Amino acid sequence: MKSQRSPAEARDMSSAAILGLSPAARLGFRALNSVALALAILLPALAVFYWLAGAPDAAFGPTLRLVGIATALLHLLPLSWGLIRLRACLAQFAAGHPFAPEGIAGLRDFALGASASALAKPVAGMLFTLALGWHGGRMQIVLDISSDVMILALFAGVIAALAWAMEKAAVLAEENSQFV
Repeated sequence: MKSQRSPAEARDMSSAAILGLSPAARLGFRALNSVALALAILLPALAVFYWLAGAPDAAFGPTLRLVGIATALLHLLPLSWGLIRLRACLAQFAAGHPFAPEGIAGLRDFALGASASALAKPVAGMLFTLALGWHGGRMQIVLDISSDVMILALFAGVIAALAWAMEKAAVLAEENSQFV
């Protein structure tokens, strides 16, 4: 015998459907959430610490150290924002709501932050090289596009595609719940 669901119950079970998760899966999502927060805080903090306390060249004066901080933060802050937004996705996953709109938006924002970071990293390196030239070094422009930047850009694109697919799946689930 079929169980009868009210329209409100069908809506609640659609895009924000609760999935049964094992305790290990919940713990894994919560651990990833904590790691994302730690990285969002530590990456910019360690970059600032590096330029204030441990820059490799003692000849860097305060101006170049500030330029180093600014250029490092240029590509780390978008990534940190994306990691903070990723936490919304991971929290929804841990709660068993893989298609909740808040979680999908968090995943999409993570992809945007990672993309912005990948685009900003070569620019930040070029700006730092220009600053070195203005402070007594050789005048040159360097555009360094490394494999880690390309992999980060590819990763961000894949995550954006997954967020798009999850959004479409949530819409389909909502439409299908109307037929129940």
